[in-house]
Amino acid sequence: MKALPAICCIVLLCACTGPSIRYKTKVIGDMQNHNFEAAQARIKNNKKTYGKRDTSLYYLDLSTQQDSTHYSTDTLSVLTQAQNIQSDLYAKSISQKFTSYIVNSYSEPYRLKYFELGYLFFYKILAYLQEKNLQDAVVETRSMVFYLDKLREDTGKDDPFLQYFASQIFLMWGAYSDARISLENAKNAYSRFADSYATIPQTPKITKEDSTKGLLTVQHLNGMIPLLISQRTMVAWNRFGFALGTDSSYQSVSETTINSALAGAYGNAISVALPVVQEVPYRIKGSRIIVDGQIVGQTNLASNLSYYFKKNFDEEYNKIFINSAVRAAIKFLVTKEVRKQVTKKDDNVGVIVDMLLTGLFTAAESADTRSWFTLPAQIREANVLLDEGRHEVRVQLLDANEKVLDEHTFKDVQINRGRHTYLYLRSAK
Repeated sequence: MKALPAICCIVLLCACTGPSIRYKTKVIGDMQNHNFEAAQARIKNNKKTYGKRDTSLYYLDLSTQQDSTHYSTDTLSVLTQAQNIQSDLYAKSISQKFTSYIVNSYSEPYRLKYFELGYLFFYKILAYLQEKNLQDAVVETRSMVFYLDKLREDTGKDDPFLQYFASQIFLMWGAYSDARISLENAKNAYSRFADSYATIPQTPKITKEDSTKGLLTVQHLNGMIPLLISQRTMVAWNRFGFALGTDSSYQSVSETTINSALAGAYGNAISVALPVVQEVPYRIKGSRIIVDGQIVGQTNLASNLSYYFKKNFDEEYNKIFINSAVRAAIKFLVTKEVRKQVTKKDDNVGVIVDMLLTGLFTAAESADTRSWFTLPAQIREANVLLDEGRHEVRVQLLDANEKVLDEHTFKDVQINRGRHTYLYLRSAK
């Protein structure tokens, strides 16, 4: 009997599943309407739903609402806090705790996936560039390259766009040897991951004839990375028959409650929840760059983050499935062992305890659907040489038929001779 209160406390304390799918879709809706202020306000108002375990995800979701015209000076400190939390997590043992097996994987802090960690560096470098702090941008770039080199050495994985991006930052700093190495790594990686359909951006070189010009890079962060939803299957049985129930993140609370109550009523139940990839549709498929009223080019797909998301999910799925099955088995065995011990004193109480634990464990079972959900689905890029001086840069956002769906204007963009200027724009429509 002494174990029962402890087990119930573990279930009640750890059954939290973080931000709901409904909350995420509302944030995505704000971003699709290009209302970043509303998205930020919604995230701040829901900070408690992230819990202490996932504070880093709160900071990351909050930080990706910016573009070059809505940049917040808090962005860099927010990203740094997220990075520090993740660094501490990776410095610790990654062995799972007991609660992650007996309740659900939400009981463990979220560790960023390999590609998410890479783009944390990317966003910090962008923040330094917005603050015109090239020196610290270069320091962060070196950290990113070190991470990518270690990733490639340990796992064979890489990110071609981040390698290319590093080469451009090194060029800005005049570190030509580092730039050459990163660019070579980028070319190799783009070749290896050709099935992502991303290609290395074309960057024009400044020749003697172009010595009075500067380079403008427009990065278009487009779409929304896929979401994960929880799909739960419950099988309950007793000597009179059995019942099968399913529910998902999109269903009402009452549906989940009914299945949990049903499991408890039957007395024997196994519940397994698995994550499912849910695409987030977006209409914008490209962008056109117009400078001072003249069309100068279109962006090309430089990074396909949706590809990395789905590829990583496929690679981890077998492990996720095994962990879910093991967790279901442990819950079942724990329930029966507690009933056995309680029944020694009172058979009726044993039955009640069995029903209670079965219902609680079923209710607590949920797939881990955490991710950096405000990341873009893709990054597009265009590079153009412009005369020194101030320019008006317009970015037309296009659908698949190149119909203009929206337009964004950057006024008084300063281009300096022989220098590199970055603009970035976020769209989710």
